[in-house]
Amino acid sequence: MQRRLLTAAAFATAGLEGAVLVGGAAAEIHTGWYRPTDIDLVGHRKSNQSRSLGELGFEKHGRHWVLSFDDEETLAIEVPGDSLGDFATEPPQVIDLAPGELAVISLNDLMMDRLLQATGGEPVTFDEAVRLGVAAYERIDWPKLEERAGQAVAAMSFAGKALPEVLSRVRREAIRLLRA
Repeated sequence: MQRRLLTAAAFATAGLEGAVLVGGAAAEIHTGWYRPTDIDLVGHRKSNQSRSLGELGFEKHGRHWVLSFDDEETLAIEVPGDSLGDFATEPPQVIDLAPGELAVISLNDLMMDRLLQATGGEPVTFDEAVRLGVAAYERIDWPKLEERAGQAVAAMSFAGKALPEVLSRVRREAIRLLRA
């Protein structure tokens, strides 16, 4: 995990402004259970991004920036957006990597992101939300998530209308699994 974090921090420093680690790698930070297939960062692209990342050994392959190591491990980084979405209400957690640091989406914002993804009805995204709920149940602020889900309904967004039900289902399933 340390190699992935240092690689993400180097990428963030060289290529992005306001970078925040999100997705599966962030879930791994908060829970220790997820092995991401790639590393997702959000942030604004620096004007010299291609040159700076190339100097560090990153190569652009489709939507990923890839870094290969001497031991044949390859890490892929994707930048799916330039910032956290409107769903994010908490400041990112900053991890000291000595050397460097890396901002990581907060646990509650990560859970909200997983819940919003699960409103589409895809079993994979629902299962991801449940896994996060089980792994971090005691540290997630469930009442705050319920409040935020209610606010989404009030905003009348499509995902917002389904969010309270998805949150309820995820929490029930997490409790069931924790008791099993």
